[in-house]
Amino acid sequence: MSSNLKSLLGRFRALDSVELAAVVAQDGLLIEATARPGVDIDAICAVASNGLAMAEALGREIDKGQTMQTLLEYQQGLVLLEPISDDAMFLLMANTREELGQVRFLVAIHRHDLVNALNAI
Repeated sequence: MSSNLKSLLGRFRALDSVELAAVVAQDGLLIEATARPGVDIDAICAVASNGLAMAEALGREIDKGQTMQTLLEYQQGLVLLEPISDDAMFLLMANTREELGQVRFLVAIHRHDLVNALNAI
């Protein structure tokens, strides 16, 4: 069933700017990913889980509720983190911010499919 998850992640990689699309356990372990050659998937997933943990801690501290999505913008791209279950998150890394709207749209329309594919594993 992991092939269905990999296929869904491939939809994000169809965007030119997307370097990595992954589903990651909350502890940073990779569940499934598709990436450009040369991307250190395991290292990025491990560090990204800390980014989501930080966002969740901030949300609790300022009494804003659970994290819905975390977007980190950098000079040369962006990282999007979105919890998709109690145990996993969606991670996307892009090399530009120009397709941010399209990225967020794709996440919104495929979120339910990602959850279903994850649950089928």
